[in-house]
Amino acid sequence: MIAEVIDRTLRRFEERNCQPVVVKKAGTVFHGMMEYGMKPELITAVQERRLRNTIHYVYAHSPFYQRMFDKCTIRPDDIRTAADLHRLDFTTASDIRQWQDFFCLPEEKFSAVFTTSGTTGEPKRMYYTYREIQMLSNLYGAALRIAHTGRLVALIALPIGHGLWIGGSSVQRAVERAGGLPLNVGADNPLETIRWMNRFSPNVIFSSPSYMTALTREAQKLGYHSPIDKIISVGEILTLAHKELFTGYWGAAVFDSYGSTEIGGAQTISLPECSAFHLNDLHLITEIIDPVTGKPADEGELVFTTIRREGMPLLRYRSGDRARWTKCSCWLPLRSIKIKGRTDDMIIVGDMNLYGRVIADAVSTVSATTGRVLLTVAKEGFVDKLTITIEGTPEKGLVQEALLTAYPELTLNTRNGNLVLLIETTVDLGSQIKDVRIIDLR
Repeated sequence: MIAEVIDRTLRRFEERNCQPVVVKKAGTVFHGMMEYGMKPELITAVQERRLRNTIHYVYAHSPFYQRMFDKCTIRPDDIRTAADLHRLDFTTASDIRQWQDFFCLPEEKFSAVFTTSGTTGEPKRMYYTYREIQMLSNLYGAALRIAHTGRLVALIALPIGHGLWIGGSSVQRAVERAGGLPLNVGADNPLETIRWMNRFSPNVIFSSPSYMTALTREAQKLGYHSPIDKIISVGEILTLAHKELFTGYWGAAVFDSYGSTEIGGAQTISLPECSAFHLNDLHLITEIIDPVTGKPADEGELVFTTIRREGMPLLRYRSGDRARWTKCSCWLPLRSIKIKGRTDDMIIVGDMNLYGRVIADAVSTVSATTGRVLLTVAKEGFVDKLTITIEGTPEKGLVQEALLTAYPELTLNTRNGNLVLLIETTVDLGSQIKDVRIIDLR
């Protein structure tokens, strides 16, 4: 009964076009609920109520999941708790490249589409209805007001460029919904970003660790210093060294987040005192599986089931991200994880998603190479350093041209100081079996 009341109350808030004053009040209410009222067993009850609704909904409306249920010879009533999800197959990134099969509504009902940072063929698309955008805006706005009250002028220093990334768009909506002033200036020249900061005096910054480092270095060089209340990190691994740099120079409390386009953006939060990411258990059911066997594991691949989506819900979506279950001593009652990297060949370096296969394919177009490539990622101070070691005797200039053709944004990121790129050659990569090997030393 209590779970039903909470579920209905949350739905009424999530689906309204809420004014900032309502979102601010909601932030205060949610803070109190999370700290004092939402026990883990109550969260589980709300979560499983939402799961059952989602299961019946996708079976009635999603062509892809109708086929999956029939293939697995199960009915919607067979899935009642998170523990029952193992009876379903996984959904993969390859599956959702046929996004039309996941539509639960006619295409004219969608009001937003976001794409992943895919570099091998067409990027994956995720469509959202107007109600879903309202829900995410209200949710993120309230979360922002849990973390920050009072004046809110937010510098959004995230990549813009070409593409339909969910990050900058969702952050701008959240700041507006929370009653703040968003400054969506992008993540181009750090000097120009400092000029925007000097004009508007933001007190909250959304940025990636790489670009925030470049911005801090530029501010130190110029002698520019303006107190910042909060820095909210997105898109990359945030290290303790990053946090100490940002806190030490800007005097800011540093928050971290993790998410993806497929699950609706940043659906986790790590408070300044946290040692892990807390999952949004009211919108997601999260599993960790052994990526080889598919069985539950303490450390392995993150698998998500969305339980508050109506346009393109996903069941048991394999994220490709590696994580492990952990405990956090903060006041949030939500489950927590530590992100450990990727299960595939994608690496996040210098504010970019790079794929080992794409790099190897680019290098293979250069003469005098064998096709074997070693990618080593390390830290040079606070900056990611990517060393690409190529087996063979190619001209390094031709290799660099091939890499810039595959990833034009490398020019901007190396110029801004987000990334140090080093190209090396060797006659023999020794015992390396696969043509692409990635070593992450961070």
